[in-house]
Amino acid sequence: MKGPLSIRRATPADVRAIWEIERASFPAPWSRGAILGELANPVSVTLIAGTSPPTPWKLLGYVIFWVAAEEMHLLNLAVHSQHRGQGIARRLLTEALNQARQKGALIAWLEVRPSNTPALNLYNSFGFKKAGRRPKYYRETQEDALILAYAWEEEG
Repeated sequence: MKGPLSIRRATPADVRAIWEIERASFPAPWSRGAILGELANPVSVTLIAGTSPPTPWKLLGYVIFWVAAEEMHLLNLAVHSQHRGQGIARRLLTEALNQARQKGALIAWLEVRPSNTPALNLYNSFGFKKAGRRPKYYRETQEDALILAYAWEEEG
């Protein structure tokens, strides 16, 4: 990655670039319509990371999460394959957790494939803990999903 990284909320103009990363990252990618639907969902937040000036804007990764009833649910996190290992997912997850906490979240949940070692390493480094397993959660591969949870430290 050349130049500084900036993170902002996605707009409908970003959906095609998000979808291209989505399609290259997952065996059963979301449709462009599903991503666009998240932008219209009042409990959903889609953040994108990209290059900042002086370089031209290029979308490098995104995170989609919900905040409802004092809970955050991380739906999707992906980084362009050519830019993985550069801390972009870490920055996106940090910002998502910060925004969820500001919106009143007390706990965060996510599902992840047991075979997704890079994602598991990232989530473990943040303090996510295994809370359960969903058998055959991923239809396209029949792989289970691990349910991970993160609780913020009590303040005061």
